[in-house]
Amino acid sequence: MPADPAARLAQLRADIARHDELYYRQAAPEITDFDYDQLKRELAVLEAAHPELAAPDSPTQRVGDDRAEGFASYTHRERMMSLDNAYSETELRDFDSRLRRALGEADNSKLETRNSAIPYLIEPKIDGLAMSLTYEQGRLVRAVTRGNGLEGDDITANILTVRDLPRQLSGKGHPAVMEVRGELYLTTKEFQRINAEREEAGLPLYANPRNLAAGTAKLLDPAEAARRQLRIVVYGLGFCDPLPCETQHELHELLHRWGFPGHEKIWRAAGLDEAWRCIQELDTARRHFPYATDGAVVKLDDFARQRAAGATAKAPRWAIAYKFAPEQAETVLQQILIQVGRTGILAPVADLAPVFLAGSTIARATLHNADEIARKDIRVGDTVVIEKAGEVIPAVVRVVTEKRPAHSRPFHFPEKCPACSTRAVRLPDEVAWRCPNVACPPQVARRLQFFCTRKALDIEDVGEIVADKLTARAWVKDPLDLFTLSVEKLGSLNLGDDENPRVYGEKNAKKVLDALARARALPLARWLYALGIPNVGDATAKEITKHHEDFSAIQHSAILPQIAEIGRLRERHAAIPPVSKNNPVKDEEDGKRRRSESKKIKGAISVIEARLSPLNVSQEVGAVVAESILRFFASKEGIQFLQHLKELHIHPTSDNLKSASSAGVLAGQTLVLTGTLPTLSREEATKLIESAGGRVSSSVSKNTAYVVAGEEAGTKLDKARELNVPVLNEVELLKLLNN
Repeated sequence: MPADPAARLAQLRADIARHDELYYRQAAPEITDFDYDQLKRELAVLEAAHPELAAPDSPTQRVGDDRAEGFASYTHRERMMSLDNAYSETELRDFDSRLRRALGEADNSKLETRNSAIPYLIEPKIDGLAMSLTYEQGRLVRAVTRGNGLEGDDITANILTVRDLPRQLSGKGHPAVMEVRGELYLTTKEFQRINAEREEAGLPLYANPRNLAAGTAKLLDPAEAARRQLRIVVYGLGFCDPLPCETQHELHELLHRWGFPGHEKIWRAAGLDEAWRCIQELDTARRHFPYATDGAVVKLDDFARQRAAGATAKAPRWAIAYKFAPEQAETVLQQILIQVGRTGILAPVADLAPVFLAGSTIARATLHNADEIARKDIRVGDTVVIEKAGEVIPAVVRVVTEKRPAHSRPFHFPEKCPACSTRAVRLPDEVAWRCPNVACPPQVARRLQFFCTRKALDIEDVGEIVADKLTARAWVKDPLDLFTLSVEKLGSLNLGDDENPRVYGEKNAKKVLDALARARALPLARWLYALGIPNVGDATAKEITKHHEDFSAIQHSAILPQIAEIGRLRERHAAIPPVSKNNPVKDEEDGKRRRSESKKIKGAISVIEARLSPLNVSQEVGAVVAESILRFFASKEGIQFLQHLKELHIHPTSDNLKSASSAGVLAGQTLVLTGTLPTLSREEATKLIESAGGRVSSSVSKNTAYVVAGEEAGTKLDKARELNVPVLNEVELLKLLNN
């Protein structure tokens, strides 16, 4: 025990409050779940030893609070609790013993028979954001975060972008009013897609899927949330009267019948011995799941006995989360590299002595930013512990200080760009440092490389090395300079050095110039994407060009400023404290002022939305996207780009204007492709569908018009049959398009 328990208690409560703010509200934790739980355990032990120092608002007596500014609060009909954690088989058996005592049953777990054993259900614990969804008469009316357990943030607008969540329940027998509980998450594939786009854009990578899912759910712009394909799994009930079943496993079957997405697999076990074997099986199986799992949830299967067991102030006594130990490895940090991205961000990367971890050899790990390096006191030469954050990205967890070399020195983040020596800047709303010099060679090289990627202008022979060399020679100062190079000049480019020359060659140069000639005729969407404007992906570029004929139309757009204005109005509305228990009015005038201002802003938003409604602008194009595009074309770089394009006599035009596609046979309809079609590639089929006014999605939902299936069609075909979505083969698709 510490010499001064009161001081240690105060310190622990302050530390936990700080980490709660980072985890629940900012979705940017600084420590692992395990380290956080150790703080709470130490606090609980101290409070038990010194009950006179316990407090009703202690973190051990309440759930974390994820409520954020900008969202209206909504009270749960039934309290939404968190779960206690276990990290070992011993702790699980302690839970089983406590549960037996709570149920008034003898603790005879070592002698139990299958008939006397407690029935457990084991579910994968998805690392996401806990949600409560209210359905009335089978229709989704509200989506609320856990908040403080009593009330949470209403994020219905963002939840409506989750394509596999039913708006109207299928089947029969669902209660008139019910709260269903679930977890909002991102698949590993989607997380990697988003990070790949950020890496291409020279932006810092997101740390793990959980934080990104939580941050996405709290975006004030639903259109921006829609660009990230959030998913949800539903596994429990809040308020529901009467209960539609008697056990947890029956509930899973009902939820599936009503159209809710569920777990990959659940396990039923008679007693803790079986439950432990199921957990070990899950630990192996989870490596093939499409999402990150950080543990197993063990629940008493019987609802009547759940009610008998009851709950503590923050967690049910009938359930516990068993946390899998993260795979970690020790290695030496050889140096800290500062990489300059396409947008000028200075990204620190740990160069490690290679070490095998979680199925792969790791030689690099993200260090996130300067603040993270300083907080963890990471130094060159340190022995560090690394793990795959969220089972995806290698990250430095901590320094093994007892192995630190005597001569080590704290790392000082550079004040100047390591490439061009321009003084780095830090914008008020960012944690990253940037090089503001747009002519900085690495920035130019990465912009050039992105400009030539397959989804952009598809100049495949201009990769990283060629881009670096062209920039170093100053032959290319902006990507359009490529169009001014001759075969002879480009062919003479030395990809090696003076001692070991390696000439690019005229044959390769000719391939590049032929590709550039083809690029002149590429549609506007490809050119818009190639510019690498922040937040503008290839799908978003296609949506923009449905409403704009050329770059001049985008620069002088009548649509984008209105979408941007909606975003600004929403930010103003978010700044008005909603009238709730958390934000009570000072007096009657204060309440009137808040309500009046809120009504006025909502009215202004409605007017703009009504004006835009006939245009059917996709949710892909939100305020963040609109602001980014407008900012680029108003900038010096944007104006110079348009002038240079004009001088080169390049005039890209839209090949998917709304006026042409809105009359197509698939206008306003969403299709999903799965499997391999006999003659059409995925890109060819997508282009045909889009030219007919349709849209291609990656997931099947009740809003899907058709699923087009080829050979080796996977789970999307099963989902289509489950939801009664029409399925077409290639011949039927072509027949539909010809109509």
